[in-house]
Amino acid sequence: MASTLGINGFMDQGIASAPLLKEPERISSVNKVLNLNLEASELMVPFNGGKRWALAYNKSIPAPTLLAAPGDTLNLKLMNATSLPTNLHTHGLHVSPAKNGDNPLIEIMPGESFQYSIKIPKNQTSGTFWYHPHHHKFTAQQVSGGLAGAIIIKDKIDSQSAFTTSSDRILMFSDPRIGLNKSVLSTSMMDRAHGRSGPHVLINGALKPQIFAISSQAERWRLINACPSRYIDIRVENAELLVISTDGGRLNAPAIVPSLVMTPGQRFEVVVSPTRTGRHRIYDGDVVIGEILGSIRSANQFAQTTLGSIALLKVDKVRTIKIVGAGMMAMMGMSDHEQSFSFDGAAFNPKVVNQEVKLGDVEDWVIKNTSTMHHPFHIHAWDFQVVDRGDGRSESGWRDTINVPAHTSVRIRINFADFGGTTVYHCHILDHEDAGMMGIVRVA
Repeated sequence: MASTLGINGFMDQGIASAPLLKEPERISSVNKVLNLNLEASELMVPFNGGKRWALAYNKSIPAPTLLAAPGDTLNLKLMNATSLPTNLHTHGLHVSPAKNGDNPLIEIMPGESFQYSIKIPKNQTSGTFWYHPHHHKFTAQQVSGGLAGAIIIKDKIDSQSAFTTSSDRILMFSDPRIGLNKSVLSTSMMDRAHGRSGPHVLINGALKPQIFAISSQAERWRLINACPSRYIDIRVENAELLVISTDGGRLNAPAIVPSLVMTPGQRFEVVVSPTRTGRHRIYDGDVVIGEILGSIRSANQFAQTTLGSIALLKVDKVRTIKIVGAGMMAMMGMSDHEQSFSFDGAAFNPKVVNQEVKLGDVEDWVIKNTSTMHHPFHIHAWDFQVVDRGDGRSESGWRDTINVPAHTSVRIRINFADFGGTTVYHCHILDHEDAGMMGIVRVA
């Protein structure tokens, strides 16, 4: 399919013939250790019958999937072959942020490398997690450019027959700007205020890929929203979704839904449950982003699956964090609020600790959104339960990212257990985080 070069160097492309869904390479731990060299680089990658400029780990979009178990160690040497400073965050893992662990304050300059050693605790739940850069002021550019990969943690739950006889697919959603050079990383003030997005939602880097279902297998998918700003509204034609896992691991009972709204950063593990025969297109809202070919096996085998047990925790302390700001309204002189969105009116300062927490405490954080925009709240290292999602109702499972609707308060319950350290919480509209919508929490 021929391409034309539009404004700002972005390509205007028609749709080539649909590709097959391509799974990234899976790299497993050996003797409880996963050793891997990761190189972040700038390159041209295949796209829609042509090529596009991108950032990638090990020249792969998505990056290699890391497969490990509770108690394993991830020894990851990150080499920065890009022109931007970078680092690495293992999003969702319950791991220490200290020293060369999941430390968001590390800086790896172009041409430099850094050796990470990330110990996964024995009580880490099985589930779907992901890794991506987290260098302040450069996160949105680098994630949008393509630096993202999945992490799968498996435990004894995964040895049940329902899991061993089903498919186990990674579906990573992204929406990069499409172009021939690094100008695709640039964005306008308005885009930064609302969060950048690209023209298409891709699955594993491909435009409208096809999935060949095997009739003897249930279709089990690990969904990852790796878009820097876009919310994904995923549904499958003539099918429902059986949710068996959220951000932080498996639910204590499957839940069937017609569709799922995923904020940036969120994950779900689902089984596609057909409601009738016929075509099975995959939608984001009303837009087709892929298709299943072949017949889909019923998800009934998961009805009696033993999943994780979740108990509501007792609270030691309650604190309130306020989202303030008016985004573009302030920039255009239409509001007296802060120019950029922030927590409690303070822009991120790496030398300022915003929240001091006692190790071992369980806290309720009330995230009060006084702005006119929805914001996905994310905290590193410790996941949480959603006590009140803003409408008085709780949500099942463990989360590390939750949507906070405009003019609404969301109440989450965080167990600051197992280790101390200093890390961050932030909006997962990554342009907002880069603009200062982030705070530091120290647990000791």
